[in-house]
Amino acid sequence: MNKRNLAAVLLALPALPSTAGDLTLGGGMDFSSGKYGTSQSTDIWYAPLTAKYETGAATFKLSIPYVRIRAATGGKLIGVDAQGRPIYDGPGAKNSEEGVGDVVASFSYSLFEQPVNGLLLDLSAKAKLGTADVAKGLGTGENDYTALADLYYLAGAWTPFASVSFRLTGDPAGSDLKNVWGGTLGLGYKRSATDSLGLMWDSREASTRTGVASNEATAYWVHKFSSDMKLQTYAVKGFSDGSADWGIGAIFSKAFKAR
Repeated sequence: MNKRNLAAVLLALPALPSTAGDLTLGGGMDFSSGKYGTSQSTDIWYAPLTAKYETGAATFKLSIPYVRIRAATGGKLIGVDAQGRPIYDGPGAKNSEEGVGDVVASFSYSLFEQPVNGLLLDLSAKAKLGTADVAKGLGTGENDYTALADLYYLAGAWTPFASVSFRLTGDPAGSDLKNVWGGTLGLGYKRSATDSLGLMWDSREASTRTGVASNEATAYWVHKFSSDMKLQTYAVKGFSDGSADWGIGAIFSKAFKAR
């Protein structure tokens, strides 16, 4: 599920396939803070620039983030995952670093041109490229590859949705990272032509064998200023040592329609 590539939180409800190419550009800021099983909080600022191109049933996305991280004493930071969350492995010292993070590219395909009994199904492939500075702890230096399936049920103003994902995690030297299953359940509500809101629960296995699974809830609100401009805001609450204690973020995007 496109939860936090953030740029992209999965905040917008799915659109039907476009017949011509549509380009959407966006930018945002995500802040999260959590102890992740250590004695002090780790604060992460994750600011992505995003581009999305839609043509027919296909969607291509690219995200280039700038990351600033202040890591806590008590955990060796070995990188940041595709959701902007730290990966710890053993003891280490506190540090504060910033720079360009890992580039994330994805391809999605909508299996149905129109809802079938109210259902839409998207299949996606995503690659997190190991472009971030490993010495600064901004990335693992390895590529991760993820396969996802997103299912939506259009029920008037309400849209229940669910997803399942599997990530092949690149394993840097000196670490033993695992491949990871994840899943999301959520419910969106279209309050008006300009405003939507919703709630979703996201869970992922731990990246390390001694780590803790991630479990967190996200509440979101989407406001459309016009047919081609919208603001997405959200708040996150974590419920395990594998999640941030809390987080907030916003993304502004503008679409450029093909004529």
